[in-house]
Amino acid sequence: MLQKLLIVFCTLFVLSACGGDLDLGAGTTSSPDTGGDGDGSEGPGNGDFEPGEPQIFTYIPFNEESDIDGWASRCVENCNATASLSWNGTEQVLAAEPTWASDSDLLDIYGAVDEVDDMAGSAASIWVYVSDAYANDGNMSMHLLLSNAAGLKGVSRGYLPKAGWNRIEMWELAAGTGEIVVIDGTEYLDYGTFAWHDEGFSLRDINEIGVRFVANGKAPEVGGPLWFDNVTMTPASGSGPLIVEADDPAWTVMDATDEVTVQRDDTGVYYEPSAADQKLVYLLEGPTDLVGRSFDMTITVDQAFKDSGADIQPIMQLNFGSYTGEFGCYVGNGSLTAGEPYEVSCATENEAFVAEEGQNIRVGLQVKNEVAGRVTINSMQININAGGGDTGPFALVPSQETVDSGTWGNDNWQGLEGAPDLSYNADEGALSIAPNWQGMDSDERTVMYLAGEDELPDLEGATVGVELYLSDYYITENPGMALQIYIQQASDSYAGNYGSNIALSAGEDLGDGWYRFERVMEDVPTEPSALRVGMKLQGGGLATREEGADPILLRQITIE
Repeated sequence: MLQKLLIVFCTLFVLSACGGDLDLGAGTTSSPDTGGDGDGSEGPGNGDFEPGEPQIFTYIPFNEESDIDGWASRCVENCNATASLSWNGTEQVLAAEPTWASDSDLLDIYGAVDEVDDMAGSAASIWVYVSDAYANDGNMSMHLLLSNAAGLKGVSRGYLPKAGWNRIEMWELAAGTGEIVVIDGTEYLDYGTFAWHDEGFSLRDINEIGVRFVANGKAPEVGGPLWFDNVTMTPASGSGPLIVEADDPAWTVMDATDEVTVQRDDTGVYYEPSAADQKLVYLLEGPTDLVGRSFDMTITVDQAFKDSGADIQPIMQLNFGSYTGEFGCYVGNGSLTAGEPYEVSCATENEAFVAEEGQNIRVGLQVKNEVAGRVTINSMQININAGGGDTGPFALVPSQETVDSGTWGNDNWQGLEGAPDLSYNADEGALSIAPNWQGMDSDERTVMYLAGEDELPDLEGATVGVELYLSDYYITENPGMALQIYIQQASDSYAGNYGSNIALSAGEDLGDGWYRFERVMEDVPTEPSALRVGMKLQGGGLATREEGADPILLRQITIE
């Protein structure tokens, strides 16, 4: 399992201001230098800034056994599943050992939290670790669960587990009326940002958080332990996270000689620092507000760095004005193992962390002490969208209604014989695509979602992902297919944004034949905005073009 460190900064002296009796600073490793920016040449570092009241409502790191107090399990409706809960001190997590009773179990793992007056517009997340058995089975879904003082509950959309750690989260929380609404002639139940909630549920006086596990056909013998970590409830104006790719040009080296440069390979973005305080950072352009926000990063060092004894100091720092920074997520050399990824998650409540247009905030790391070797940032996400506003995340999920209404289309204006046939697979809750590969008039099979006016925001910089079920037919028996994720205007010049082909081997394995592919949209067409979101299945490289080729399932398109 990846090592991890999660530290939430509390910048007041009174712990109760950081959310009741929770110890938000548990697990912090002291830094030998937390008061400035390396050599101090750019500004006064932390200076004399006086922070306001922290805005993180709840943070539970499970670093202490007492953190599991108030956590329990329950079976929902006609269910006999049980789960014993304990504290795993080695991993510093809440551990649940479920005993499943049927393939329709609904099992809640939940805990009481200090009551939050109103979580409308806010965010909540929990990390859940699952074993290979759940991921390979591919049936069970996981849902963030919130409950208020009136005992009314709401659950998020489902997450299918992948082996290892999964972040279960909701952004920009909003409760719905629970009543039927009509959108473009189609009836929907209004649950706001939730997949479902009790009648009368509201986000006032939220006092319970957890995860609901829905068996959804998972057999009782498919089981294994479940771990929980990093329970967070925090305000969230604007959405996220912003996934920072290694090839993003905003990565830079600072406070270093010309010989120290940004480098990239298939493991991420890296540099080879030669002295203390040299930085590898991402410049997050304003306007943006990181007050009460966090960033997650996975880092790896090589043996030379380990042998040097140098430490790593993840940082979030203004790149202008006072150069105020947060330096408390210090990672000592003793916590690092050469070649093994190390996870860091840092948050700040410093009210100085606001950048206007033309300003930026640097997010990344610097090294401390005498140093040699290489430091790689394998992945990083900043838990806010840099542009702010209503930018997602969105999930475009097929249904019988949207398939029947033509919301999902094959863009067959040419009348091609080889256009895919689309239908709805109710058992899988997915769009079924019959690719008709035998049709040789085109190598492409286009599938798209036709969005309504104002349904989607400006997609510039958005990460669009598609989740597909691909049988072994496409992996071993008849390999060679690729796909292309695209967006396009629905009128005017029909301008589009088309990325390069993505090989199936580049997909993220979601278990049992499910794969996720994604790309970041840049130079998005506007005026009119792009209203078609979809993919082109590229069959030109297939070994054979058979009429009886297996169908492909599309579970959802996500936009973040």
